[in-house]
Amino acid sequence: MKYAEKIRNKIKNGELCFGTHCSTTEPWYYEMCGLLDYDYVWIDNEHAGMTMPMVQNGIVATNAGHCAAFVRVQDHDMKSIKPVLEVGPDGIIFPMVNTAEEARNIVSICKYPPRGIRGFGPLRAINYSDMPLSEYLAQADDSILLLMQCETKQAVDNLDEILAVDGVDAIIVGPMDLSASIGKMGQLTDSEVIELFNTVIAKCKKAGKPFGVSIGVNYDLVKFWVNNGASFASMGTPADYFYCMSKEVVSTVRGFEKDRSSK
Repeated sequence: MKYAEKIRNKIKNGELCFGTHCSTTEPWYYEMCGLLDYDYVWIDNEHAGMTMPMVQNGIVATNAGHCAAFVRVQDHDMKSIKPVLEVGPDGIIFPMVNTAEEARNIVSICKYPPRGIRGFGPLRAINYSDMPLSEYLAQADDSILLLMQCETKQAVDNLDEILAVDGVDAIIVGPMDLSASIGKMGQLTDSEVIELFNTVIAKCKKAGKPFGVSIGVNYDLVKFWVNNGASFASMGTPADYFYCMSKEVVSTVRGFEKDRSSK
């Protein structure tokens, strides 16, 4: 898909790809994200339990806003991955990838033979059959970015081997789960947690692979990753933004009320 290529070009040029997370049923939100200059929308089906029509509508609406659509699937099972492949996302995010064997299995599911075991049945991915088969097959294997999440100490320990798997496009750290894996959930400035972050960064740089982070509204953490060369930064959800903006709005208007009362 053309938006995946845009992401690849930004990475090649050393630019930051900045995105946000969403699992809403409202298509307008996904489209609006592109108008707001996000590079991609992280359509989150791991925790949200979205239906496939919701996922497809999110992808279509995101692309309508000229923005890349990444889908985080629920697990590494073919039944979870195959339907997402067929509706043409620009990237798929895989949670809790802890070993090279898991990474190889994921890549195999996403590639057609002889590179993998993907079955044939594209829908939107082949422009609803408007794209010639030869043209589709020539680009299908590399048209979707495959992003593996590093969310445990085990994954950090195995990261060199994971990065060596052909087809792994990038590593995305989940800092909450990673910190939890060493008994320090949410302690994102703890020295041991920072050491894990730095280990991931060093290993990715050594392998020449892009990396990034996914978090709620946490400017300090995102700044840390951006300053250390991250290619991806994903921050916030619609609930986060509504909460943050509403707190500001309510506080401001209550201030007007206090000013009125004091006159």
